[in-house]
Formats: sequence, structure tokens, C-alpha cells
Amino acid sequence: MNTQYGFGKTVASSFDTAIEKVTQELQKEGFGVLTDIDVAATLKKKLNQDMPPYRILGACNPPLAHRALESEPSIGLLLPCNVVVRQDGAGTVHVEFMDPNAVLELVNKPEITALASEVRQRLEQVSVALGGSEEAPSAQADETMAKVKVDTQQIQASMEKIHQAQNPQEQQRLMREHMQQMRETMRSMGGEMHGKCMCCGH
Repeated sequence: MNTQYGFGKTVASSFDTAIEKVTQELQKEGFGVLTDIDVAATLKKKLNQDMPPYRILGACNPPLAHRALESEPSIGLLLPCNVVVRQDGAGTVHVEFMDPNAVLELVNKPEITALASEVRQRLEQVSVALGGSEEAPSAQADETMAKVKVDTQQIQASMEKIHQAQNPQEQQRLMREHMQQMRETMRSMGGEMHGKCMCCGH
């Protein structure tokens, strides 16, 4: 699933085959797998909890890592680049990559930003080589976004009415309606609105 901190896809293969394939494709782009954490096995051993196969591969490209460490010695806290291979309850296998642009921008150095872009390009090449399909937003997410778009249009219309109203009492009534619309929109997005309205300061 594509997120603010990663990108990924589903692959039409078994879990073990996906592990082999992603390891091979990482090697073609200069990445070795420094760590291999079997999350499912660890949870079973430590907590006696069962879950579908889930592995975290810590990928490292030595020349790129060396450049990063020379520029920012503490950047090891953000390394290596994690690649997750997991299987869901339905048996579908997912391969997900940490987005170095999202993580390494925390350093706020031009040379690290450029390096992150290069790492991202290499990981995207690995993703392309795996085949499969990019993970699209769910139908529920599409429905939510459509509703938010409609609500946003309604909010804009209510703001125009507020600014056009001449009577202070009418403005207050319209403002109450506007605030209620804002709250409903925030709830539809999975959040809550507190305090003043961000668009008008009331």
C-alpha cells in the first residue's frame, strides 16, 4: 500500500518466491540484505501469537550508505532501507519499500536529499522488476474522498453566504451552520475539529 512513508505493490507469487525475487532484484541495484527479521516467527516465539508470513529486509547499498555517513554521521539512525514482504489473511503477497525521500528529508541537507532521490529511483527499479500491480486505493477510500469533495464545495458556498450577509444575526446563524459542516467533513475524514475554523478564524 502506498503511504506517506512508503510505496509497494501486490505480486502474483508465493511468499518464499517473493523473498527470493526481491533479494535478487535488490542485488542488481547494488543493495545487500544486512538484516532479515521474521516478524511472524518472533511473535509466535515470544507471544505465542499467530500471524501470516511477514519479513522485514534491511537493504543497504554500501557506496550510497558511505556517502550518507560522510555527510551526516548520525544518519545511521535512519538506515538501512527497510523492505517488507508480507502475506495477508487472504493469501495475497505484498512487497513494500520504505520511501527514502520521506525518511531522509528529516536530515534537511541538500546532499542527503539528492542521495535519497537516487536511492528512491533504485528501489523503484526493484519494484518494477517484481511485476505485479500497484496497490490502488480501496473503494471505501474512493467513496470517502468523493464525499469530502462534495462537502468542501458546500463549505465554500457557505463561506460566500457569510461574507455576503449584511445582518450580524444572519452572519452568526450562517457561521454556526458553517462550523457544523466543517465538523462533519472532519469526521468523514476520520478526524475531529477543535477550536477555531482554520479557513475563517471563527
